[in-house]
Amino acid sequence: MQESLEKDRGDWERWACTDNPHEEQLPGDWQTKLTDFEKIVLLKAFRPEKLLYANVNYVKNNMGSEYTEAPSTTMDTVYRDMDEKTPLIFILSTGADPTQQLQKFA
Repeated sequence: MQESLEKDRGDWERWACTDNPHEEQLPGDWQTKLTDFEKIVLLKAFRPEKLLYANVNYVKNNMGSEYTEAPSTTMDTVYRDMDEKTPLIFILSTGADPTQQLQKFA
């Protein structure tokens, strides 16, 4: 790989500088030479801020999309499953705001 990085430096720089390198083809024949996991390791070296997206793609491609997509539900449904022994615990993703839905139950 080091030889390819030196010889094809411009191609590697173009790949690393794209907006979504985790979705782009690797330079040369590295797209087929590396496993999906090895591609994630390579991405971590070049663009660690894109690692979360690459991990989601890895899980979706290798385990199935049911592990990456949040199930659709409503607070009405969730509220019916709660009682004094069964609390509601939120694990939130960035930007999620459950308080908008909870206000009508307060």
